[in-house]
Amino acid sequence: TSSALSSCTRRVRLPGAPDMAQEIAATADPLYRRTLRFAVAVASQLAFPDQPLRGGHTLGEGYFYQLVGTEATADQVKKILEKLQDLVTSGDAITKVKKPWKEMSDYFEKHNLTCARGLLHTRVEPEVECYECRGVLRLALHQVHERCAALKAGKFDIQLNAPGFIVTYAKDAYIPQPALLGSHQDHLCFSESLGVSSVGALNGLQQVGRGRKDFVFACEFRQEQKLANITSAVQKRKADGKPVKVICIAGPTSSGKTTFANKLCMYLQNVGFVAKPLTVDHYYLPLDRQPKYQVNKQRSDVDYDHIESMDVEMVGQHLNDLIAGKPVMTPVYNMKTGYRDGEGHKFEAMPANGVLVIEGIHALNPLYTQAVPADNVFKIFISPLTALQLDDANTVKTTDHRLLRRMCRDYLFRGNSASTTLKMWDNVRQGEGVWIFPHQNGADFVMNSAAEYEIPVLKTFIEPLLRAVTPEDPNFAKALEVLKLLEHFSTWPPGLTPETALLREFTGDGAFDCH
Repeated sequence: TSSALSSCTRRVRLPGAPDMAQEIAATADPLYRRTLRFAVAVASQLAFPDQPLRGGHTLGEGYFYQLVGTEATADQVKKILEKLQDLVTSGDAITKVKKPWKEMSDYFEKHNLTCARGLLHTRVEPEVECYECRGVLRLALHQVHERCAALKAGKFDIQLNAPGFIVTYAKDAYIPQPALLGSHQDHLCFSESLGVSSVGALNGLQQVGRGRKDFVFACEFRQEQKLANITSAVQKRKADGKPVKVICIAGPTSSGKTTFANKLCMYLQNVGFVAKPLTVDHYYLPLDRQPKYQVNKQRSDVDYDHIESMDVEMVGQHLNDLIAGKPVMTPVYNMKTGYRDGEGHKFEAMPANGVLVIEGIHALNPLYTQAVPADNVFKIFISPLTALQLDDANTVKTTDHRLLRRMCRDYLFRGNSASTTLKMWDNVRQGEGVWIFPHQNGADFVMNSAAEYEIPVLKTFIEPLLRAVTPEDPNFAKALEVLKLLEHFSTWPPGLTPETALLREFTGDGAFDCH
């Protein structure tokens, strides 16, 4: 539970503060956020030289950190904030330097920065690029601003959130993310129990012997256990007299929704439910009923990600009819014409023990299921929430994990180049921010679909694609950024991936034939 501390959780307002437009632009800038993470790491070491900081997990418009070996206190948070504010006000320089490998290995060992040291020992180079500020050194994983004063362009905040704290860059009040935090904490416990909570530790697993194989199995068994937990929750609802009739699954692109929905149906069938997937992608309004089309009669004006483009009334009616044991005619939407084809397909009536499983961008939106009694709906948010640390204050971003999955699937099954996927990525993410993430805290269950062995396997497919992006390509800079991320990982053979793994949705040859 988040605690707002009047003594140490406050909006930082510095001299020469920018106007609101500048603040929004600054905090939306990845360079600003990376610099903030670096400055927090420096501030924490200056405040507590013998207490290493770990984290950087994204939680909405903020990052979650913990002081290793202890639960953070209000006084500790206050001291870190004061050091951070001092760095920004003083405008300390952030200098890129090269240090001998041995010197940095010893430095990280001295300060108990085990994640950075692990990465250093599995990706050895004679010289190590670092950033230095007030004598504090960190790996140069990303580009950052040249001075801490750059953080004056936006706003930052620190909130105590047991067992750690959240550093937020929100322009307004930070919106807590309890569902995501709980899933992150759960996944961290799993990773730490296996001794694989960082990229360096993952790289340390050897191909010879059973190290990699057993880790893959552990990740997959964990996924299966989550499916069993959901099934148990549905059974409990039935025992409590509140039977689940509709399961709604939503998550950002490349979260593995299709494979997950297929597996969930099988798990439910194993305990006596008749689970059927209902495709809702065809429930778009005909073109002549699309609100934006009616203004100028231009189909290009229609936003198919907007919930107004969906026939919400028909969705509600069909869900209620199916729950009541009636058959329905589901629409068949023709994307070429913008209209429905024929009378549609007959969807047979559901039996008394039937459960509809639907997945889509709007599945968690209350408008989607407003016609169905709340006790009959079970909502699931799914996303690969990786817990892997790159160094001690930077993690592998969930968005990068999804991008790698998407890039692989787009190439193997849609014939798209890496550049094509990169070009579309920002628009895809924008829709997610509007229609999916605002509803994730309303989910009954957060399904973390991350398996930490995935990126080493995906690297096999993706690295050659990215190296084919030329300097003249407008997406060249982003391709280089993704390549730099992949360079931190060793390469694992795709054959390690079980046929039933969710990753097979993106690499192929899976048991469910989902792409």
